[in-house]
Amino acid sequence: MSDLAQRVGVFVGVFVGVLVLAIVVGSVAMGAGGGGSAPAVTDANASAFNTDDAVAEVPEESGEISMSADAEGQVVVIDTTYSSGVTPETVTPMANALTESGATVRYSSGGSGYGAGLNSTLSEADAYVLVGASQPLSDADVNGLQAFTDAGGRVVLLNEPQGGTAALGGLLGSTSGFGSPNPLLPLTNEYGFSYDNGYLYNMGDNANNYRNVYATPDGDSTLTEGVDRVVLHESVGVNGGQSVLSATEGTTQSTTRRSDTYTVLTRSGNLVAVGDSSILDQEYVYQADNEVLVGNLLDFLVSGEKSPEDAPQDGAFGGGFDDGGGYDGGYGGSDGGEEPRPTPTIP
Repeated sequence: MSDLAQRVGVFVGVFVGVLVLAIVVGSVAMGAGGGGSAPAVTDANASAFNTDDAVAEVPEESGEISMSADAEGQVVVIDTTYSSGVTPETVTPMANALTESGATVRYSSGGSGYGAGLNSTLSEADAYVLVGASQPLSDADVNGLQAFTDAGGRVVLLNEPQGGTAALGGLLGSTSGFGSPNPLLPLTNEYGFSYDNGYLYNMGDNANNYRNVYATPDGDSTLTEGVDRVVLHESVGVNGGQSVLSATEGTTQSTTRRSDTYTVLTRSGNLVAVGDSSILDQEYVYQADNEVLVGNLLDFLVSGEKSPEDAPQDGAFGGGFDDGGGYDGGYGGSDGGEEPRPTPTIP
């Protein structure tokens, strides 16, 4: 036999021996494991795969915004000029519900430094809605809103997290964008409440996203009549006033990491403060009982009794000269002009 034939024979013998050894070891290992076959994928029953907790709940979207109050003759001003991300188109469902109920809807041209000014706008309004606030209100605007509610006008404030979208910011430890004072603070202080910094989230009880928290009524109130629970997206907490709606247990504040049942809607006389502006948006307004809550807020707006005798007229809503040198007193006449200022006398 040649050397080549001997080498081939040795190689084949070694290969066959290794193969037989592998088969024997494999059989022993399977026998040690109980001798049964591996379970099919369809038989898997691990809790990580078959638990209801792992399936996010999608809130039902149904219903429509309806009002029970008579809105005929009421003038409701919607102001989105203070917000960096909300436009008149965003609040179309709310505006449509108001007009269908007989109210006149107007969009504000802005606060101090914008057109005729907020205070002139309020002089002709019965109710005012401020959606979001990324810029502060002036002293004149704050004084004007106080005079407005003192005269019986109704106000709804809908806030949003400061510093742009709150996505992942708090969970990843970055809260620098949410540490600045809230632009609405000068106003809310006058009514005995304040908005928290940061945003609320809930890792356990949420509507398909940890930033979509649930909130339920705190008790009987016309503002929550017919409401079981609502969905709030990146809401902020509200402190003070009469608590009307609170987030469910396990809700956490992004800046403090503390879990609590945070108030998200409160009332102080003729003013209602909400910690979320997204409930007016087409994306969220029909989730859970959001449309019922919005309808109740609209009823609140048009149910006030503003007294023309007690309400200051035109520019008297706390108007004054703004920092830019323009007059912020309103003077909301048809020509939109400002009151002339006298030339100062040089000493």
